[in-house]
Amino acid sequence: MTDQRIRDDGPTELVEGAEGELVERLSGGTATLLLVWLIGVGGLSTLLAGWFYFWIVTGERLGVGALFSGFGFYTALAGAAGPCVLWLAGRAQGHTLGWFLATGVKIALVMVAIVLVVILMAVLVLAGALPGIGAVAAAGLMLGMAVGLALVWGVATWGADRWIARARVPEPDQTS
Repeated sequence: MTDQRIRDDGPTELVEGAEGELVERLSGGTATLLLVWLIGVGGLSTLLAGWFYFWIVTGERLGVGALFSGFGFYTALAGAAGPCVLWLAGRAQGHTLGWFLATGVKIALVMVAIVLVVILMAVLVLAGALPGIGAVAAAGLMLGMAVGLALVWGVATWGADRWIARARVPEPDQTS
């Protein structure tokens, strides 16, 4: 029979909640490692996708300076939000890889929809016109790349969730 107590050296710890009950939460080290992982995967994958997107749409490559400019910072920041939101939506609930992939795609599509609405509103206000047919192709490309990114985010987040779930359950007692 497996002992279901929390491991002393596991990724979670018991703390006293607001009402005096014991609550399980991620330990400080695990939470930090998880945050670095999710931000790293989201930020770096989105920077790479932004670089490819710019290259495909304009035919020009972004230089290193662009990656360390406002463009790079805000692109990485927006990308880091995807896996973090996905983690918050599905953490420690035993969801399948399919759930993480589908939910990641939904989150990415909402993020792209927000960007496209802002671009549409900016063009309407600043130019007084609707974007041309090329904008539809660029939007389609953006949607396709977002789905690809979401799949990366889903696998990375599911992997972190499974690692924490496996690490928190103690090994079966070998003495019995």
